[in-house]
Amino acid sequence: MGLLKESLKDFFQDKRDWISFGGVFLLFLIFWSYNYSFRFAPLFTQALKDNQIGLSLFYFLFFTAGALVIYPIALAFYGKLNEFKSSIPLILGFVVVLAIVCSARIRDSELFRWAGSSSVEIAMLTVNYMGTILAYVALPLAWIILRKNSQDRLLGLDKSPKFGEVLFLLGLMLPIIAIASFSLSFLSVYPRFAGRMSDGYLIYPPTLWIILFEISYAADFAVLETFFRGFMVFPLASRAGSKPAVLAMAFMYGLLHFTKPQFEALGSFFGGFILGMISYRTKSVYAGILIHIGVALAMELAATLQFLYFME
Repeated sequence: MGLLKESLKDFFQDKRDWISFGGVFLLFLIFWSYNYSFRFAPLFTQALKDNQIGLSLFYFLFFTAGALVIYPIALAFYGKLNEFKSSIPLILGFVVVLAIVCSARIRDSELFRWAGSSSVEIAMLTVNYMGTILAYVALPLAWIILRKNSQDRLLGLDKSPKFGEVLFLLGLMLPIIAIASFSLSFLSVYPRFAGRMSDGYLIYPPTLWIILFEISYAADFAVLETFFRGFMVFPLASRAGSKPAVLAMAFMYGLLHFTKPQFEALGSFFGGFILGMISYRTKSVYAGILIHIGVALAMELAATLQFLYFME
C-alpha cells in the first residue's frame, strides 16, 4: 500500500496537480462518452477489418487526433508547452506504433489450416500477438541502442520492483475481476483463447495451443508495459517532467482500449495513470509488468471458471 500511496503523493502535491488531473480526466470522459455512445472505434474497426490500409489509416488519424489534443494540454498545464515542438518526433513514434498495434493483423484463416480445424483461431491469435510484440519492441529497442549516454536510456528495465507491494496491488484487483466475470460484456471477450459458437458456448482448443497462446499473451503485456510506462514516460519526463508525461500516457492508454468493454476502457485511464506514477517513482517498469500479466491471466481464469462451472 505504501508504494501506491507514495506514488500518488508524488503527483498530487498542490492545487495545480488536482486541476491538471481533473482536466485531463474530463477530456478523456468526453472522448470515452462519444466513443461508446456512437460505437465510434468499434464500428470503424468492424467496417475496415478486411481493408488493412484503411484500418491502419483510421487508427493513425485516431491516435494522431488524441495526441494533438492531449500533449499540448498536458504540457501547458505545467508551463512546458514550449517542449511540444521538439517532442513531435517522439510523439509521432508513439502514434505510429499504436496504429500498427491496433490494425496490423493476419486475418486469412486459410494460412493456419496446418494447425488443425480446432486450433485455427488460437493459432491466428498467437501469431498476431507475436506481431504486436515486435511492434511494441522496435522503438524502445532502438532508443536503448542509440541513447548510450542518456539517463533515461534503459526505460526502467534496469531496476527491480518491490515484490511485496506488487502482490498487494494485484490482490486489490482480484475481487474486482471476480465481480466483473459475472458481466456478459466481460464474458463476450474473455477467455481470449477460446472460440465462440453461435449459441454462446465456447470451443476449447488443445492444451498445447492454450499454453502457447497464454505465453504470447503474457509477453505482449510485458512489452506493452515497457512501451507505455517506460518509453512513453521516461524520455518525455526528462524534458518536461513526469506529471505531463504520465497524464498524456494515461490518456493515450485509455484510447487504446476503446474497442474493449466500456468500463474496462474507463478503468484503463486510472490504471495507466497509477502504473505510470509507480513506474516513475521506482524508476522501474517491472511492477506494471507483473501486475498487468497477473490481472490479464486472472481475467482469463475467471472467465474460464464462469463458463466451466457457474453458467448453465
